[in-house]
Amino acid sequence: MRLDFRRLTYFKAIAEAGSMSEAARRLSVPQPALSYHVKELEAEFGAPLILRSHKGIAVTEAGQLLLDHATIITVQMARASEEMRNLRERGSGKPGAIRLSALPSLATPLVPALLLRAPADLAKAGVYVIEASTRGARDMLLTGEISFAMTVVNGNVPPDQCIAEEDLLLVMSSMDRDASAEPVTLSEALREPVMLPGKGKPVRDLVEQVARRVGVSVKVLHEIDGPNPRKQAVISGLARSFLPWIAIRDEVEKGEICYRVVVDPPLRRSLCLEIGKNADQAVGQLLQGLLREILRPMLQAPARP
Repeated sequence: MRLDFRRLTYFKAIAEAGSMSEAARRLSVPQPALSYHVKELEAEFGAPLILRSHKGIAVTEAGQLLLDHATIITVQMARASEEMRNLRERGSGKPGAIRLSALPSLATPLVPALLLRAPADLAKAGVYVIEASTRGARDMLLTGEISFAMTVVNGNVPPDQCIAEEDLLLVMSSMDRDASAEPVTLSEALREPVMLPGKGKPVRDLVEQVARRVGVSVKVLHEIDGPNPRKQAVISGLARSFLPWIAIRDEVEKGEICYRVVVDPPLRRSLCLEIGKNADQAVGQLLQGLLREILRPMLQAPARP
């Protein structure tokens, strides 16, 4: 059986209008032509689709079944037509939807800033952003679920791949006896046990790697994954931790958290934008530039008075 989309459209219009004459008026198609197409559909399906009376028409059980499918098909065709029109307006070679992962500590402030600064053609194409850790982002990049992944890289990164650098700060409750504005060395910061994520997480790896380089041991009091749960534990005064400025700026402004800049050496990490092998490289370079402009001032902790 070969379905004729035009006939489905006519049949849907007849069923919705409730009469042949009204459907003919709405479609600007002669009534005999509509009657012909309905008979052809009934011949194809082997069952009557409408019942005629002096009050108009009513669809049969078979007609209702066809009408349900015709509605789905016409909606899908209209959607396809709209998407194809958008594609033509963007022009071939211009980017489609941007599928990007953002680190959990950055997603909330980053998304509106990115959408506001994105060029018109990228914004029109649509932006899909999902929060993901470095490990999760790389998994989605491999499967093609996303095209671009923000990741944390400990160590040296080629300048063209790095979009920003951020320092982890020693954070504590505002009621902490050591809530000083002065910088603190890593050795001093680690004299007391701290809260860190579990083994293998970027923050934990960075703290332990830098501590080993200066011959300092890391005593972990609680293992808490995720910046938000760890931050709430800090506010409660359970222990100190290490968090980036972007994760604590609101709490600092409210007076709930204090921080000290870690020096000698700093706990510094690089943020990168990894590009999928099938992604548009030109879009990737454009995103790298946008993210550099947005993130570098956003991640810098202000000098404490």
